[in-house]
Amino acid sequence: MNTRTVVLGVATVLVAGTGAAWFLYFDEGAMFAPAPPPKAAAPAPKPAPQAAVAPQPEAPKPAAAPDPKDGNAMDQAIKASQAKAGDLEKKVADLQKQAEAKNKEIAEMEQKAAAKK
Repeated sequence: MNTRTVVLGVATVLVAGTGAAWFLYFDEGAMFAPAPPPKAAAPAPKPAPQAAVAPQPEAPKPAAAPDPKDGNAMDQAIKASQAKAGDLEKKVADLQKQAEAKNKEIAEMEQKAAAKK
C-alpha cells in the first residue's frame, strides 16, 4: 500500500468516527448524551406587589365581520370601530399623561438626591 492510500484511509476513519460521535451525542438514549436536568419542585413564586391600579378587564373578542352587502350592518360596524378607536386614543393620552407625571416625579427625586450629595 502506498502512503496516499493509508492517509486517505485514516482521514476516512476520522471523519466517520467524528460523525458517529456527533450522532451519539445528540441521540437521547446514547451513552454519551448529556443527562437531562433534574426536575426539582420549584417553590411557588411570590406575587409581585401591585400598585393601586384597578384591574384591567379582559379585552372583548372581535365580533364576526358583517356581510359587505348589508349596508346597515357595515355602518354599525364602522361606528363601533370608530368608537373603539376613540376609547383607545383616550386611554393612550391618559397613559401618556401618567408617564409624564411619573417622569416629572423621578426628575424631582433625582434633583433632591443630587442636592443631598
